[in-house]
Amino acid sequence: MKHLFSIFFFALLTVLVSCKKIDQDLLSQMNNTVSEMHTRTEAFDLNTQGIVQFANLVDAAPEALKNDTLSGFVKLHEKVTALKIKQEGTVREYKELLAELQRSAEEYASGKITTDQARSQQESLKGRLTAIEALLEHVGKLNEEAQTEYGKLMAEFKSKTE
Repeated sequence: MKHLFSIFFFALLTVLVSCKKIDQDLLSQMNNTVSEMHTRTEAFDLNTQGIVQFANLVDAAPEALKNDTLSGFVKLHEKVTALKIKQEGTVREYKELLAELQRSAEEYASGKITTDQARSQQESLKGRLTAIEALLEHVGKLNEEAQTEYGKLMAEFKSKTE
């Protein structure tokens, strides 16, 4: 009976110790992903500032242009407003997911989640972050197109008013 208790205790101890094992490569991967993607948030913040400034410029367009239903300004204004909202919301989501990945890495390092859970979080969150990066790049291109369109509208408007 003593042997049976000792064997059970040793088996339980072995299971507990093995559960606390951490895959250092996975933890490094998680930390590297957080670090790499965190550096991109600065560029996203700058892009957001540029998009907001452009939206403010469009908002301050001359009233005569805003009221000209044939100019296409109303449609452009809606597009610019949508781009601003999309950019701000998407950057916020990106930062939240990045923080979630960082928490997962910390929980994994402290033994609060298993290797399988950590790996699943790494794969899922990294995939979502990568998709968001592509979306932010697309929003940036759409904003550049809107800026070009606004420049044409303003040039046309000025030529009519002179």
